[in-house]
Amino acid sequence: MSYRGFREFAVECAREAGEILTRYRGRIGEPTIKESASSVVTEADLAAERRVVERILREYPAHGIIAEESGVQVGSGEYVWVIDPLDGTSNFVAGLPWFGFQMGLLERGRVVASVMHLPVEGLTYWAELGGGAFRDGQRLALTEERRLSHVLCAFGLDPSQGPEDLARDAALLCRVGSAVRNLRMTNSLVDFCLTLDGHLGGFVNLSPKIWDIVPICLMMPEAGGVISDPAGQPISFEADAMDITRTFPLVGASRALHSQLIAQTREWLR
Repeated sequence: MSYRGFREFAVECAREAGEILTRYRGRIGEPTIKESASSVVTEADLAAERRVVERILREYPAHGIIAEESGVQVGSGEYVWVIDPLDGTSNFVAGLPWFGFQMGLLERGRVVASVMHLPVEGLTYWAELGGGAFRDGQRLALTEERRLSHVLCAFGLDPSQGPEDLARDAALLCRVGSAVRNLRMTNSLVDFCLTLDGHLGGFVNLSPKIWDIVPICLMMPEAGGVISDPAGQPISFEADAMDITRTFPLVGASRALHSQLIAQTREWLR
């Protein structure tokens, strides 16, 4: 089956949402705090999400929707769109360019089409199942470096957790940091894009929700890499797609580097 039509639709939505985010950039007032001080929402998030949800309901009325700000809309078919209208909201509010839009399509829990869009750079990343991963028409290529100690690695975590969890996460950060050349941290989809472009050797993110990772869970394998939980086990959405409270810790890298990175992260789950 071809998923090209779904992917093309996702790309159109992403670029339209990116235009909305760009219009709001630099004129955002006080953000609204959600479940913690590190989780905020702005009118830009809401406006971009509204536009994309409207398009999905018009084009694919039978499809379900999981959207970060408006929650779950159960469909009557086997497809579910997962939307993050503004990934990196805290960066956006602070005036940093590390933010973007992303969405993906699940077919019975399997990601079959996805897009990530960086409005500041004007870059769009997309993938469809079995069709490869691309940035604006150019096939993506992960780093060819085979030594973990020679690459930069992204690391993302949520500092709003309790002190015991935060101490455990910080210990892992130190462990990964000692195994790579250096760490970088935008805590957003930018980390994923830089890995797909080969600038970073991999990424570790300890507290993402489903809307944070559905697109990269297709793009990494389509780009020739590996993505898993910190123990090296596959990421699965089949049973938990509608559980929007669950976190999905993940590790992604090229095939040559993934096992080396997992050697540093697998202890974190114990």
